[in-house]
Order: sequence, then structure tokens, then C-alpha cells
Amino acid sequence: MKLTTFPLAVLHRPVFYPVLLVCLLLVLLLIPTAVLSDDMKHEGHSMGAMDHGAMDHQKKAAEPGEEYRVAPEDEGHGGHGDHGGATDSLFRTRGAHDSMGAEKPDFGEEGALLARGKNIYLHMCVFCHGEDGNGGGAAVEYLYPWPRDFRKGIFKFRSTPPDTLPRDEDLYRTIIKGVAGTSMPAWKDAVSPEDTWALINLIKSFSPRFKKEPLGEKIKIGEPPAVTPQLIARGKELFTQAKCVDCHGESGKGDGKLADSLIDAWKHSVFVHDITDPNYLKRGHLPQDIFMTLSTGLDGTPMRSYADLAEEDRWALVHFIRSRFAKEFKEAEFETDIFSYPVGVELNTEVDSPVWEGVRSTDLVLRPLSARRGAISTINFSSVNNGEQLAIRLRWEDPTHDAFSELTSDIFRDGAAVQFALGSVTLHTHGHNEPFFGMGNRNKPVNIWHWKAGLEETLAAEDELEYSTGGVDMDALIYGGIMSNPVSRLNTTAENAVEELNAEGFGTITPQPADNQNVEGFGEWKDGVWTVVFLRDMLKTGKWDIDLNRKDSALVALALWDGLKEDRNGRKVVSVWQRLNVLRK
Repeated sequence: MKLTTFPLAVLHRPVFYPVLLVCLLLVLLLIPTAVLSDDMKHEGHSMGAMDHGAMDHQKKAAEPGEEYRVAPEDEGHGGHGDHGGATDSLFRTRGAHDSMGAEKPDFGEEGALLARGKNIYLHMCVFCHGEDGNGGGAAVEYLYPWPRDFRKGIFKFRSTPPDTLPRDEDLYRTIIKGVAGTSMPAWKDAVSPEDTWALINLIKSFSPRFKKEPLGEKIKIGEPPAVTPQLIARGKELFTQAKCVDCHGESGKGDGKLADSLIDAWKHSVFVHDITDPNYLKRGHLPQDIFMTLSTGLDGTPMRSYADLAEEDRWALVHFIRSRFAKEFKEAEFETDIFSYPVGVELNTEVDSPVWEGVRSTDLVLRPLSARRGAISTINFSSVNNGEQLAIRLRWEDPTHDAFSELTSDIFRDGAAVQFALGSVTLHTHGHNEPFFGMGNRNKPVNIWHWKAGLEETLAAEDELEYSTGGVDMDALIYGGIMSNPVSRLNTTAENAVEELNAEGFGTITPQPADNQNVEGFGEWKDGVWTVVFLRDMLKTGKWDIDLNRKDSALVALALWDGLKEDRNGRKVVSVWQRLNVLRK
């Protein structure tokens, strides 16, 4: 083929540049508007997808996570950013899990899917499950039960017979629904179907069993029979005959004679949950969920399969177990939008201030990092701001008031923390750039406001002591009392119940200097309910403070310590990230 050269002399002719300009204008006019708008969206991502307010040309402000979705008019253009190449926009949308893995789309090259799965795994899963899937991530010393070791290919939650490999839809379901009563979150709102399939592909790569053995045959479940007193009575008999009581106890609360001596395939102790609480049934609380557990057992644990029982008997056990539910199942959203509402009054830390009347609040799910019975499962969140200060109020049920006492200085105290992600981060978008919700990770720091119960009572007691001794603290003078002993001080903030800290992962938590402790707080326990208020100026004063004047949403996670459960440090209940949207008048 002969190539035609472009004569350089043409560039020097006066008519050339006007002609070139006209050509460029024609090209721009011919480009579809949808393509230009899509490019604008990409440009927004390259700038961090944070300054929604700067896009004044948009009629509607972008919603949190909107950049992750493909608008209907963009279908067929292959999605956004690293989601390119999709033919089904819903498949690229986080939270779109209606099919629950029933059908696996054709991804083409497996290598690309494996690489995608590894990126997501390193961001969301490695902290618990470890880099090679051994269940020994950085968080493992804080968790009980331990995270799953994927290398042996042993999985509890399957729709297949004992000692067989789970099907892909089984792994899909566990990722999306999580595991009740454990630290494994339900990731349904965090990942798209493609993300989920990519994770499944990676998880299977950790164990050679998936290359050597076929997947187990799916156990089919019919419709449950109608509940009758006779069927429940038969289930009660079987609960004893099948020796369910040995682990779960007559009460069903996990207090059987063998409960404290059980170990799993990895030589770890087993925690037997309270099956009278539907929120702690790991696979789920619906009749089909319990029937499947009875039919498959939980591989790697002492919970065997009861497939040897007749189907009708298994349904009888299901209905007996459900007949003993003592609580209601609570359906709560993860990674939801919460709000700080504008008010026109001065703010303070009074827990019963009139400013909180009528303010919308949100119940958020908490997960125990260390399994326990009677764990605090939800916390109520509300927030207000007046443009200069922002207050957060947390409320939760706790039947016992566990605070510091001079008589029992080693008591485990109740506490609460609000954790913010620092920097320009958004939940689960284009590479998942938010920090790990468990105290951040390297180069992704978090700002923590930590309240501990008891400081108010201790200060009051010390005031009385000083008054009775003419201003001399005799306890401190003779014994080195609590408030005068630097080793035993409640925190570094003297007379403030809240300590402000920063962290970049486990073992890195650091208090801010005394002159940078800018968060006030107060807590009150009344009639079995804790109410704690945090208050801070919206204008940040230090590099490691959360910016509350931001235009985008701030990522916030919560933690509670229950003194009755001997909580301290990493032993606590936590939430995953939520999006705090600060509204203004």
C-alpha cells in the first residue's frame, strides 16, 4: 500500500487554519450528547468525585454512589470507568442482587475477573481473611469466631451434601447476606453482581479442591408444611432425641452440657449461638434457611447433617425451633445515608436538650467482633448542626450501667465511639477507595471520637473528697488516686469524657495532643438506655480532624463497648461505614 504524505507547505497557506477550525466544529456537532455527558462524569471521577456542588450545570445534585450506576440512557455504552464492556447496566450496579447468583454471566477472559477479584479482596476482605485466604488477617486477634480459612475448601453454608464443595450461588449468598452474629458483614449494598462474581472466582482460587473435585449436587427444598401443634410437638421430641440439647441446651440459648467444650476443624473453640433469637441464626431465620442447615450441617463444625431424618421430621424440627423465637427479626440497612439536620439554635451536650425533639433518627445494625450472648445489636443515630457546630446523639439499650468506680478501679466500662474516614473518599466506587471500617488502614487514616462512661461520676466524687479534706486529695496523696495517677488516668483530656484519636489500622491508635482535643461529650444512663452526645466545631483545627464543612458526605462508623461483657479495646460491637450528609439551611 502506498502512503500519501501530507505536504508541509499546506500548513503555511493562509486558508488552512480557517478550514481546519470549521472541520473541528463539524466534528463536535456530530458527537452525540450522551457521549459528552458520559465524559463529564468520568472527569468528575478523576477529580475524586467529591465536589458535587461545583457542578452547577447539573439540574440535580449527584447522589452518594451515583457514579457507580449506569444511567438508563447510557445502556449499551459499556458503563463507566473500569466497569466498561458491560451489556447489562444492572449487572454493574451495586446492590442489584435480585438473582442471588442463580446465573453466572459470561465474563470472557478469566484472568481479568481474577485480577478484579483480587483488587476488591485486598480492599475489603484481606484484613480478616489474610492475603492467601488463610483466615489470619490483621484483625484476627480481635475476632471470635475466627474468619474462614479458604484454603481447605471447607464451607459452612452450602446447599450441597456434607463434605462436598459449595456451589457458586452458595458463596454468592454468604458474601451478600453476611453471617449473622459474627463480624462478617452483609456486603449487598457494597458490591455489584460483577464484584461478587469476581470475589467468588478469587475465593475458589485459594483451594485446590475446586480444581480437583466437582461441585456438590444442589439439595432441593420443597414448600414447608403447615404449622400444626402436632408437628411442633414432634419437633420438641426430636430436639431431645437427636441430641440437639447437648449443645443448644433445653432453653435453646446455647447452654448445653457440651457447649463450652466444642472445637472446629481448625482447633478453634466453637461458640453456640442463642437460637431463640432469629437475628443470630447464621444462615437465616426463614423456614427454608433452617431446613437447609439441618439437611447440610455446617462443615468444619460439630453441627452435623440431619439428612438421615425423614423430611417431615426435619420440618418438625424447623417449626419447633421457630416456635421458640423470643425476639423479632430486625431488618436494617447497611451503608445507608444518615443526615445532620440544620437548626437555628446554639448547641450543647445536654442529652435531653429540646433541639433533639422531632429530629429524624436512624437505627443502625451493629456486629460483635467477639461473639457473645445478649450483644447490643442496634444503635440509634441522630445529628444536628447550626452551621458552626455539629452534634451527634447516640442512644442504645443497655440493662446495666457500667462505669468507673473508685471502689472497683478495674471495672470494664461502657463506651461509644464515632469514627470518620479522613481525606477524599467515597464508598465503594471505582477501586473502593474508602478505608477499612475497622480503624482504617495504611495511608487511609481515620479520626475517632471516643467516649467512656464514668468520668462525670469520678469528677463529682473527687470534688466531694477535696471538699471534705480541705482541698487536699488524701487518696491521691497516699495511694496515688485515679485522677492523679498518670498511668490510671481515664484519658488525656482531663475533664472531658471524650478523647479524640487517630489511627491507620490495628495497633496504630494515637491520641491527639491536648491542645487539639476539640470534641466535647456527655453521657447519661437512664431506665436501661444510654444517651451520649458529641459536639464539635464544624471548622476543623488540625490536619487529622474530620472536615465537617465538606460538600460531599462523610463516611462514619460506630462502635460500642459493653462493660458487662468485659469489653475493652478491640472487643466491641461495630457498624460498617455509613454516609453522613450534613444539610444546611
